[in-house]
Amino acid sequence: MNWLERCVSDPDAFLRTQWRRGPALLRPADPPTEILTPADLDALIDGGTLRTPYAGLFTRAGAVADERICPPRIVAGHPLAGCLDPELVRAVIRDEDATLQLRYLNHWHPAVRALTTDLGERLGRLADAFLFSSLPGRHGPVHRDDGDILVIQLSGTKHWQVYAGPTDPAWQPVREDDPGPVLLETLVRTGEVLYVPNGYAHTARATGAGPSLHLTVALREAGGGHLRTQLRALLAEDLALPAHPLDEAELTRTAAALLEHLRARLADATPTALVAGARRNAFSSRPTA
Repeated sequence: MNWLERCVSDPDAFLRTQWRRGPALLRPADPPTEILTPADLDALIDGGTLRTPYAGLFTRAGAVADERICPPRIVAGHPLAGCLDPELVRAVIRDEDATLQLRYLNHWHPAVRALTTDLGERLGRLADAFLFSSLPGRHGPVHRDDGDILVIQLSGTKHWQVYAGPTDPAWQPVREDDPGPVLLETLVRTGEVLYVPNGYAHTARATGAGPSLHLTVALREAGGGHLRTQLRALLAEDLALPAHPLDEAELTRTAAALLEHLRARLADATPTALVAGARRNAFSSRPTA
């Protein structure tokens, strides 16, 4: 299945006219809204197998402490921590207007994994997926994410404001106090997809009569640290050196062999290949907000 086509309708036109050029609201002909429905989410909550850190709740005061929603559980005589209790989760959502976030669904949800794998291969990026379920009126902070994002509105509606991208290469994917003027303000309805380029600040508020359910696919971008890591891996590839050279002459020969290996690896390296490798491994432990 071509998941990119289902998200953007015309991949060639999207890459030619919208990718990395600015935010855009897309209306694909066959959006993947079936990938995770409100009924599916209810089943996940009520199934009792959701665990932290793959799942969490947020209120206006911040993250809900695990001990409030994860009572002790014993499985086959062993304590199992971090299991979300369905009744406690629903009570916090109802009474405190909490947003439920499911993180890194590509790790554990087969259909979402198929989507992120395809998008990642077609766009040359590492792709992660996050699900957000918010009640009407819930407003997230203005923030930046470390990658391009595709926001797939699965159910309900959400009002988005997207601001300009960062101007400082030392920027971090955190809350933004002064994001500048709004570039795009739009209501994203069920079946629509919002594209936000890498690092562009944004915020959203659930609207309408019922909960908003959307899937954010984060297409991670490489940074300087990823390039350094990729270069180290490239230089170390197929490198075999004696652990303990026995004398001065052997130590010198080992040093010469090391330099020869490094020169050969660098001679074959190209900036394009280094960037591509870094993008494939641009892992981020920072959850998309």
